[in-house]
Amino acid sequence: MFRARLAWTLAAALWPLPALGQSQAGNPQEVELLKNDSDPTRPVFFSIRPEFSNPGPGVTQASLIFRYDQAALRARRLLPGKRGVILRFEVPIAATDFPGTPRRVGLGDVYGQILLVPHLTRTGAFVIGTGLLMPTASNRVLGTGKWVLAPATAPVWFFGRRGMFFVKFQDFVSIGGNADRPDINFLLITPTFIHKGIGRWWVLADSEMKTNWKREARTGVKTGVQVGRGVSARFGIWVKPEVWWGPNRDGRWNLKFGLVWFR
Repeated sequence: MFRARLAWTLAAALWPLPALGQSQAGNPQEVELLKNDSDPTRPVFFSIRPEFSNPGPGVTQASLIFRYDQAALRARRLLPGKRGVILRFEVPIAATDFPGTPRRVGLGDVYGQILLVPHLTRTGAFVIGTGLLMPTASNRVLGTGKWVLAPATAPVWFFGRRGMFFVKFQDFVSIGGNADRPDINFLLITPTFIHKGIGRWWVLADSEMKTNWKREARTGVKTGVQVGRGVSARFGIWVKPEVWWGPNRDGRWNLKFGLVWFR
């Protein structure tokens, strides 16, 4: 019962629809198709995300990331819209190949996140919170060895049934862990646009600007395009290639896939 009410609450908040139970124009399934696990205001039930990357010559990395979200959103008393909390947990299984060394496979660093949603209406939203990266990796090369705090915020704009745009600001800073491992402090600024295509298809485009405060504030840029399809109202699939460009690259290319079950 809770999951059903939560799904309708999110749908009503994110799309310009009449109240539940009233007649409405158009096909109600069309509204559900823009669900996307990159949307910071919408929790997913569960997702599996394979990722492959090439950070440098002869180096390949792969990971299988399992994600679970939980949320509690409710109507505000005095102002229009919704407010609430979204929790996220990600557990990665990682593999790394370096030239001249055996492949390392095991648990990576687990990530947890809490986002407060003080403002969520049909036209826009605002989220603020923090993430925490935990040094749970089973091998040195599979993780950072550091406890990393990652405060984040994002203003969000919705364009009716057609799409959305948001800009995520998130700073990662190490607060403890293995003293032999390098400290971490970098900022990510990621503008993201999601557009609903024909039928059940959607397209996402983003550019992630990474400024490393430990390297004289050098900034590298990674750009990606995601193409996805809603197989049903509660399940979607997508693929997303990414490339690094500019003078301060932290990698060459990434290839990501997603299998997403929505609430």
